[in-house]
Amino acid sequence: MNYARTVATEYGLVRGIVKDGCHEYLGIPYAAPPVGDLAFKHPIPPEPWNGILDAVRGPISPVQGTGRSTIELDGRDCLYLNVFVPEDIEPGAPVMVWFYGGSYANGGVGRMSEDSDELSYDMARIARETKTVCVNFNYRLNLEGFLNLHFLDKNFDQNNGLFDQILALKFVRNNIHRFGGNADNITIFGQSAGAACMLVLMGNKETSGLFDKAIVQSACVDSFWTEKQSQRLTYKYLKFLDVSPSELGRLKDISIDKVHEANRLLKKLVLRDGNSNCCFSPVIDGVTIPDRPGEMAKKFSKPVLIGTTSQEGDLFVKNIPNIALPLAAFWFKFKFKPGKGAHRFMADDFTATFYREPAYDIARNMAGDAWVYEYRYQTPNMLKAQSGCCHACELPLLFGKSNAYINIDDPVSQRVGEKLREIWGEFAWNGSLSWKKFKVDGEVKGID
Repeated sequence: MNYARTVATEYGLVRGIVKDGCHEYLGIPYAAPPVGDLAFKHPIPPEPWNGILDAVRGPISPVQGTGRSTIELDGRDCLYLNVFVPEDIEPGAPVMVWFYGGSYANGGVGRMSEDSDELSYDMARIARETKTVCVNFNYRLNLEGFLNLHFLDKNFDQNNGLFDQILALKFVRNNIHRFGGNADNITIFGQSAGAACMLVLMGNKETSGLFDKAIVQSACVDSFWTEKQSQRLTYKYLKFLDVSPSELGRLKDISIDKVHEANRLLKKLVLRDGNSNCCFSPVIDGVTIPDRPGEMAKKFSKPVLIGTTSQEGDLFVKNIPNIALPLAAFWFKFKFKPGKGAHRFMADDFTATFYREPAYDIARNMAGDAWVYEYRYQTPNMLKAQSGCCHACELPLLFGKSNAYINIDDPVSQRVGEKLREIWGEFAWNGSLSWKKFKVDGEVKGID
């Protein structure tokens, strides 16, 4: 094994692996395992360790939403991060920290399966091409990350997944200089649910000091629960688990398979209610989240790049049967226009209402400078399948990972991926971009 240099973190020595043109440090604990007495609590720092920790293989990801799909390896001991340092890095290079999406129910930065070293988010390519130090980390999801149990028992903390993110950023701020990064030039970037959490951190005085710039990709801005909404869902969810409100201690040992099944039932319930929120959305608690995240983010006085894909809504609307479109429109309060273009009309309204207009509102009213992009690229396979430039379709190209619709080795796709990384890297290095700020004349940079 070709080991990377040993780094002294504040908790102990770590030794990584040289791979893909990077020194990779995989599976560094940034928090104590959230199990036993620490389950359902805000995270605490890890215990210091003796000797050298071999950080050469990715961790497991947090417990997933409705069963194992693309991420097959999930579990409770998940609070670890990965660091990617290009071999030819300049001293004091900028730092980029990734926040994954997944509806607060799926996602993670661990290995795809027990038998594989493939990571769900491998940042080696971004690190190499942007010449930055890149970090990604797990945060808890679902039951353990975002279900509101606090109103039933004060021993169960609220919005734990958000506090995982905060502690990970504290680790980065305090330690990244030891890996060669500039702790005073940290850009956070994230997509969907991860981007929405970033809006909260941007608008909170204590947490906004942990980073210096933000790239907000397709944030589900309004997918947060009020305290009252969350309490109703908590009671329903506990019934799905056959756990009474007086025996919450049982949740610490309940089987992951049972959690997956309860998650599936809760998702169905939220859909039946005609609510477009993610079923495990964070709770506006009046403390860490005192207001709607879109309003909080406007207080951020540092540079922001924010944008959407051109047809976000296609991911959610395209599979609704024709016969069900009028009901879906009524249920979710979409605009509806009968006829041949009904799906297109509804998907475009979804895109504008839930993604584009909230993003523009934030950019227009930011305390700091904001640049706006729209990702428009459709691959030949997407066009053939009549799949629009939908939610999350920029991620394979940004990270350089093919999927069913996107072949990153296709010359045009390769160029678009390189362009994305070029823009993201330019923003991380300079805190500004070549096109005009949004508040100046409303310019939106098309990426296609």
